[in-house]
Amino acid sequence: MKTLIFLLVLFASLTFSPDAILACSCLPTKSAAQELEQSTAVFSGKVIQIKRRKQAENIFASVEVTFRVEKAWKGLKRKTVTVYTSSNSASCGYSFRVNQTYLVYANGNDEGKLSTGICSRTKRVKDAREDLKELGKGKVTAKNVPKV
Repeated sequence: MKTLIFLLVLFASLTFSPDAILACSCLPTKSAAQELEQSTAVFSGKVIQIKRRKQAENIFASVEVTFRVEKAWKGLKRKTVTVYTSSNSASCGYSFRVNQTYLVYANGNDEGKLSTGICSRTKRVKDAREDLKELGKGKVTAKNVPKV
């Protein structure tokens, strides 16, 4: 009996890694206007750099994404901004790609860092037609940085 239990535990530990056990759970998304109101910063921008941080203090901030901001709707004053996200979707991380343009809804923390994930309305600009219509023109910014 002990051997059977040992084999079951061994099988489970090999089959279900911690990443597989973790799962992101999101509440239903709000409208673009509601998300704008509740976010610290909302902008569209092109990813110019992605850094994966090996020793991140926080699993949910293990990827550092730098954007060249094209338009801002809230919370920015400079042309570049850094946003943090998790390294995988199981912990709600968003998979950004260099040279792709996104509409980002980000929230700030006590340290002034912005973060986002798959539970926000963040998406590629090419998939954001409804959001952009609801948000309006936005501001083409000369100097965009978080006011967090």
